[in-house]
Amino acid sequence: MKKGRFIVLEGIDGSGTTTHSNKLADYLKSKNYEVIVTQEPSEGPIGKTIRDYLFHGWGSPAVHALLFAADRVEHTEKVIKPLLERGVIVISDRYIESSIVYQTAEGLDTCWIEEINKFIVEPDLTIYLDVDPEVALDRKKGMRDTFERVEFLKKVRRIYLERAKDKDYPIMNTNRPIEVVHKEIVRCVESYLSR
Repeated sequence: MKKGRFIVLEGIDGSGTTTHSNKLADYLKSKNYEVIVTQEPSEGPIGKTIRDYLFHGWGSPAVHALLFAADRVEHTEKVIKPLLERGVIVISDRYIESSIVYQTAEGLDTCWIEEINKFIVEPDLTIYLDVDPEVALDRKKGMRDTFERVEFLKKVRRIYLERAKDKDYPIMNTNRPIEVVHKEIVRCVESYLSR
């Protein structure tokens, strides 16, 4: 039985999931919580393979989905579950929703994606960071991977918003300044932790 809390920040490339995961962790640490930030793809061997595939544009949507699922299961078993059992707050820069949304946008069946991810830990709180895809790509520096195209990200954003509304995830507009968004995320997380 897990004792910690599992918080996930989701959003398209350039939405600020990495920035806000780290800022939230720093804030919670300042309040004396034990916090670890993790990410997907992970830093493990499968995660590194995924980055290579995406950078070079390799693989079909099914290959992407299977690689992400394998990385997630390994990362959950080796990293996330042990931390939660210790009572740590785990903040993940993306998790299951990314696979469902991105691979659905690539044309795969949502039920199949959920099935190959059935061994995961369900997040306690998922927050969706929403941003205009053109703004998001302007924030990205250097080479872009397979998913970083405006038209594709518009489709991804639409699916994210539909799922966030269906699942009642908090939605944060990250077109706004970082500090404004950070304060809103902090209020949301503090409200959750105080329940």
